[in-house]
Amino acid sequence: MRLARFSVIAGALAAALCSSPLIVAAQDQPIIGCVKPGTGLLRIPPPGEGCKNNEIPLGFNDFPMIVALKNLVLQLQADVQILQAKVARLESCTSTIPACSE
Repeated sequence: MRLARFSVIAGALAAALCSSPLIVAAQDQPIIGCVKPGTGLLRIPPPGEGCKNNEIPLGFNDFPMIVALKNLVLQLQADVQILQAKVARLESCTSTIPACSE
């Protein structure tokens, strides 16, 4: 059962990874960056050179999504800071209650 589930997940992942360079190439958009999966390293290939086999092309149409993700990450980081401040205040208020002290 686990092997079958793993095979299905691995197959879907392989299909997604292998099809993305074809989709980008089919759109005739210039490759302006190559991302290495797992590390997130971005490489800008020289003119006339594409991405390596182990890299995923990053085209111009991908930038709005990247900007939106960056903005979401920044908002989440701000939310975490707010929550940490609230937890610190809550802990300072409840530290004097004997049943809540550790």
